[in-house]
Amino acid sequence: MARSSGDTLSLNNLAGALGATQNDNVSLDALNSSAGTEVSITDFGIDSVDSTLSGFTYAVEATSENYSITFGGAGSKFSTISGRSGNFTWAVSPSFNSSATTAGFLSIGGSPTATATITVGTMNPQGAGSQTSLMSNYSHTLTGTFNDGFNDHATRYNTGITKTVYSVDAYDGNSDSLCILVETPVTLQDGTTIEAGDIVEGLKLQGYSFSGLGEDSDGDFYSWSSSEKGETEEEVEVVNVVFSFADSYYNINDGEIKATQDHPMLIKDAFDGMFRFKKIGHITTNDKLVRKIDGELVERDITSIETIDETVEIVTIDVETQDTYLINGYVTHNKGGNSHTDLSAPGIPANLAYTEVDTENHNITWDAVSGASAYRLQVDNNSDFSSPIIDEDEYNGTTLNVVTLLGSGTFYARVRAIDHGLNGSYSTSLTISR
Repeated sequence: MARSSGDTLSLNNLAGALGATQNDNVSLDALNSSAGTEVSITDFGIDSVDSTLSGFTYAVEATSENYSITFGGAGSKFSTISGRSGNFTWAVSPSFNSSATTAGFLSIGGSPTATATITVGTMNPQGAGSQTSLMSNYSHTLTGTFNDGFNDHATRYNTGITKTVYSVDAYDGNSDSLCILVETPVTLQDGTTIEAGDIVEGLKLQGYSFSGLGEDSDGDFYSWSSSEKGETEEEVEVVNVVFSFADSYYNINDGEIKATQDHPMLIKDAFDGMFRFKKIGHITTNDKLVRKIDGELVERDITSIETIDETVEIVTIDVETQDTYLINGYVTHNKGGNSHTDLSAPGIPANLAYTEVDTENHNITWDAVSGASAYRLQVDNNSDFSSPIIDEDEYNGTTLNVVTLLGSGTFYARVRAIDHGLNGSYSTSLTISR
């Protein structure tokens, strides 16, 4: 661990960094938690605070994620400093406000150390399963600052390290892309399989731990690699299941794996021969997948990869404490959130118009919206649409004859598209004079 010639490490300041009483008689031996072990004051030091925070860019509503300040040149005893909350300050902007949608949605857990747990609060008044509108991703600036009073020589000491983190509205309880198709076989602890769409919280599944990959590995698992799998079969419990829709997915080996682009699979990488988790969208036919066959994890060739552009129902399964389970026998991971894709709200119908074609056809028309499964048309004699005279929900056409529905006077019309229960924005109001 390199130190600059002008660095000064104070024993008294070290006591403060460790939460001990500071005075003129501080003893290094008294501060050493391992009695009888030779220790140097530099063992508690660092060279630098890293310039980035670790953790996901996207955090989904009603979930929690860990973000960490990391360090360069940390001594063997520095963990006693990094594990003390008094040495760190965390902040998020805009700040969390549970009652206002104009404030932030991220809140910081109590007593954060070098690692802070961030929870995403409710982003929409509707509950999962009944939600009818989708809020855009909401940007936050997360800041972590290290100031222990001891390592003031370190680069970026007492400097806010920032990361942009987006809250993602969980439409239908789900807004990330770590999803498999509902018909995908998932392996239960007893070796039998069940379709992913039938999974419920509390079920026990087969999972694996791997050499060097810790429990609840979150974002760190993408940096893990090993020349040997070093696997141990583990029982994992389903702690969360959410359903939604995706407008495309990947099909590997003629249907053996069907999942969205960011779903991570265990592979043997063709680049360097190492085992690691890789997003499906990055896997090539030169890589090898890992599948359980006759009780053993073996490498399997990838014969085909297709992108299928069609709307499908998908499910996200979260398991603990190991974050792995088996889909159709293949090892997958249930974490990852540096990107997300999900079914978007449909577009706004264009060219809303009223035309009196003849005495029997007075039509309100609009242009079809790509992907829309239905429309909602409202007509009211109040411009605020407080008491609609016509309120056609789940309407399948783009023309409505109102000759017998409306009398004379001034009316206002608006329409929006619906896609799998998700409402788009209303069109600009149209004024109708009859």
